[in-house]
Amino acid sequence: MRFVKVALAGVLGMLAGFAFGPVFGLFGDGGPAPGDLGVLLVPIGAATGSATVVALIAVLMPRLSPTLMAVGGTIIVVAVATGVTGAGLTALNGPSLLLTGALPADPSAASVAAVAVAAGWATLLAGLLAAYARNALAPVGPPLVCLFAAQGLGAAVGPLPGWYLPAILALVVALLFTGGGRRPRPAALIAATAIGAGAIFAAVVIGPRAPGGSPADARTLVDARVRPCGDTSPLQRYNALRDGDLRLRLTGTTSRASGPLRLATLTHFDGSYWTVAGDYRLAGKRLPDASPAAVRPVTVSQQVRISAGPNCLGWLVTAGRATRISVSGLGVDEVTGDVAIPDRRPTPAQYAAESVVNDVRAADLRDARPAAAGEPLPSPPTVFIRGWVARTVAGRPSGYDALTALYKRFKNSGEFHYDQAPDVPGGHGYYQIQNLLRSGRGTSEQYASAFAVMARHLGMDARVVMGFRPRSYEGSSFRVEGRDVDAWAEVRFAGLGWVTLDPSPRSNTIGIPAEAPPRTVPQAGQQDDPLRSPPGGQRQSASRAGSASGAPAEAGPGPDGGPVPTWLLVVAGLLALVFTAPAAKAARRARRRRDRSPRRAILGAWWETTDRLREAGLAVSPALTTGEVVRLAPNPQEISRLAALVDAAAFAPDERAADDQARAWAAAGDVRRRLHAGMSAPRRVAAFFDPRPLFRYTGSPRRRSGSGSPPTVRTS
Repeated sequence: MRFVKVALAGVLGMLAGFAFGPVFGLFGDGGPAPGDLGVLLVPIGAATGSATVVALIAVLMPRLSPTLMAVGGTIIVVAVATGVTGAGLTALNGPSLLLTGALPADPSAASVAAVAVAAGWATLLAGLLAAYARNALAPVGPPLVCLFAAQGLGAAVGPLPGWYLPAILALVVALLFTGGGRRPRPAALIAATAIGAGAIFAAVVIGPRAPGGSPADARTLVDARVRPCGDTSPLQRYNALRDGDLRLRLTGTTSRASGPLRLATLTHFDGSYWTVAGDYRLAGKRLPDASPAAVRPVTVSQQVRISAGPNCLGWLVTAGRATRISVSGLGVDEVTGDVAIPDRRPTPAQYAAESVVNDVRAADLRDARPAAAGEPLPSPPTVFIRGWVARTVAGRPSGYDALTALYKRFKNSGEFHYDQAPDVPGGHGYYQIQNLLRSGRGTSEQYASAFAVMARHLGMDARVVMGFRPRSYEGSSFRVEGRDVDAWAEVRFAGLGWVTLDPSPRSNTIGIPAEAPPRTVPQAGQQDDPLRSPPGGQRQSASRAGSASGAPAEAGPGPDGGPVPTWLLVVAGLLALVFTAPAAKAARRARRRRDRSPRRAILGAWWETTDRLREAGLAVSPALTTGEVVRLAPNPQEISRLAALVDAAAFAPDERAADDQARAWAAAGDVRRRLHAGMSAPRRVAAFFDPRPLFRYTGSPRRRSGSGSPPTVRTS
């Protein structure tokens, strides 16, 4: 029975060792290659197998000292684990690599050797307890400790297979039945089984779902922050890259020749700067998988060459969230997927990468809800920014409708311009956002920051992404220079993940970059910005503002993208001048009619009527009384009714009723229609454009100085 008991303890220890499989991506969908599988299983099997053999020798030779067997077995386990993996003394770095690195980890010699030693020790202790101890549950302890350690490290990656819990529980029950001495009582057997099942359930099921909504991760006990060699706010280098002060040239090929290339994700905003706040961990060639919330994940493969650039770029450029990289020893943020170049390490000259892009459609967003902000703004925006946001989203429900209102006002309203001038100011804090709203011009740095800040102000989870937008793709090849630097925003939607939204009005550009040929700023692809109108949709408003280089306003883009002809601007100006007088008279008529005082509104109807009489060619002046005007008018019946209302309004001690105001303007309308009916067509056209009433007699009646004096209208 002791042989059986030791064998069962060996199998239990081996299963506890294989529980480290999720740490290396063994049980996930994107598990290791067959070669990696052997690299992991062979060392664990060899270490646990050698430990089981040592425990069986202890059963065969009971006179050997347990201490001697423990020390000798430890040496054998370490020798086998390091020998099979070829790790040697580097196995001492294995625990540190696992606790400070990103998961799933590459099955390197040091990390696999450390796992094999841990599984071998647990198996050795379980076997020796099965050989020497009388307590039937004693051999269960070391494998369960190993199981807890494996889950504390690998639960953040993924759960164990469903068969793991029944298999371990069956082994525990078998160990109870093979215990030495008397057979355990039924009550003790049930209690021991329940305790073991609870411990295993906690390790396998509850461990990955620890309180707080996130898996229990032993790595949080170790500060493994990798500092990128670039600034924590790469947007501070936006203008330097854009103006060519920092040299950069990237070339390569991609399986998806569209969309921008991302560099770094900025998640923290302090009112002045967006900064990266990621916990960068050492990464192997396989990186954390993309967010499972991606609706339509598209895998993109890239080959990138850095032919010229600064000593350190800070991050590697990828098409989306990187899942594999050909260069190991870099840093990765497991939340955003950004791949950082550690400090004091040069930028790789070339690399291959696989990325996942979240292909979200506009229809997906209409039925989705923006997720709540994970990190609120440290200080509220300025009063001006808050007022601008409130006016923009007024009357719209919170969430998607409010977000699209902000997006369309920046992108499609025509009041904002994408500035390409060489002297454009940089920065993206509250001060720069307020200047953007006042001036209506800025770069993608300011537009992305403004949109993300406003989304957070409305309670949504938003962030800024800095990257590059290739000027063109030639087949599968692309080329990027520093002047192609770009920025956009991302908003997280429940059930959809992070969605790219680019609020920059790229079709409404002003200015020309220094020492660079004019170009059309490339639009975001439909799959990269689901809110962008598809090609052939409604054309956005053209820019009428002058360029930053001092170009006149008439040099704006025409319908075909070229300059507007001068003659067209001249014709537009003449038409505006001709229609100025009719527009001014219409505005004055509306102002007179809407006067809050019924008395002044009635007098305004009289002045409006005298204006029409003058346009008809009658010699009507302010010096005439109402009776004299009635006698001069060609239709005295209609105008006499108005004159009676005016006389009453001018001298009545009390305010007139609203009904008198309505009757006065109705009478004025009858007079105007009778006058127009008696005019010839040329005379009516001349009266419509006649500007003299605007200068001969000004506006609404005024009161003389002194309270209670009647308006300046002469009555009969």
